Amino acid sequence: MTRKKTWLCLGAALLILAGTAAGGYFGYRDRQSQPVTVTADQAQELPAESVVYFRQKDDRWRADALGDSRYHMADSGCLVCCVASALQMQHLSVEGLPADADAGQVNEFFSAHGVYDSEGNLQWEVLEQVTGLTAEERDAAALDECLQNGYDPIVLVKMPKSGSFHFVLLVGSSDGEYQCMDPLQPEEQTVPLSYFGSQIYGMRVLHA
Repeated sequence: MTRKKTWLCLGAALLILAGTAAGGYFGYRDRQSQPVTVTADQAQELPAESVVYFRQKDDRWRADALGDSRYHMADSGCLVCCVASALQMQHLSVEGLPADADAGQVNEFFSAHGVYDSEGNLQWEVLEQVTGLTAEERDAAALDECLQNGYDPIVLVKMPKSGSFHFVLLVGSSDGEYQCMDPLQPEEQTVPLSYFGSQIYGMRVLHA
């Protein structure tokens, strides 16, 4: 085999490995292979003042690591911000956490109890063991039911420009639009799910 052919084969192998790694990475966060497009029909409206906002780039915790990983709240803290917000909004009690725990405190608690893996991924099964809560996977069709029962679904979306996966918390609806607490927003205001194309790639609900 010539040197040129050897490098071509090696390059092809590396591309296959990279694709496999990416598939595993996104497979963890995106168990639903195809997005579901949703629109608000009869979901309850939730006043903005009832929403608990946490921003992942908040100066109080932006530099905090997710467990022992190389990732930090500023770049990868959207999910823990959503969890912290849901805990407060749904009045869910966790032993070892104050009732008004902010995103930084929840991240410290998760880091101390091994909730993250080495890549900073939140492990739902470990979260359930540590908190005593259930993190139930639900279909997008259950959105209205969840909201009407007082649950705030954590949903996986894609960023409009980069296409990167991102977690937001659905907190209700208004004017026919589902409204999200988005940890990347610089201001404490909800954004419509239509900002993310009204598409959901996965959904979980925390409850006792």
